[in-house]
Amino acid sequence: MREADLDSTLIRRGRKAVTFADMAEFGRTLENRPMAAVIGDLPELARLSEPKFILATKILRRRFDGQQASEQNRLRVIAHQIAASINDADENVADRIRSLFEVA
Repeated sequence: MREADLDSTLIRRGRKAVTFADMAEFGRTLENRPMAAVIGDLPELARLSEPKFILATKILRRRFDGQQASEQNRLRVIAHQIAASINDADENVADRIRSLFEVA
């Protein structure tokens, strides 16, 4: 079985999104996906193209801002743990994951 076959619907939509309508559907899928499931998709979200990652970042930060402080801290810790587990060759991916829940 190919690795792409194991990807979530969210990741498949993100990879295939080309048109504005595709990007909007990807955004809606990300907005409605349970945060626990999104956490599992962070490495693959961080591997998407720059425009798709920027869209994902905006959506996830808006969701993050709506969380209580304790949940925000928990999400930051999880994101940093996931980033720390990323292969050294994928440092850009790890940096992207760390940046998702860091808001100024």
